[in-house]
Amino acid sequence: MYRTIFTPTEHNSAVPFSIPPEWYGKKVEFIAFPVPTAETTKAKREKEFMKLCGAWESDKSAEEIIADIYSSRTSEKTRVLEDL
Repeated sequence: MYRTIFTPTEHNSAVPFSIPPEWYGKKVEFIAFPVPTAETTKAKREKEFMKLCGAWESDKSAEEIIADIYSSRTSEKTRVLEDL
């Protein structure tokens, strides 16, 4: 959101919308909401989707991630249980 207060005159009325002449010389509050473009909407949808599926960003390759997963696994043969 963009918000500003200005006094329109004939000299500064070159804005992307028309200013009624009766507003000239009076303080006017201008509030503008950015219109989402296809790119920002797509990026937002992707970001929201990534939140849902537990995704993360990494510089590792797929092979490195798979190797990390395999190396962190344990089996019954290697696990040592302590007596309670």
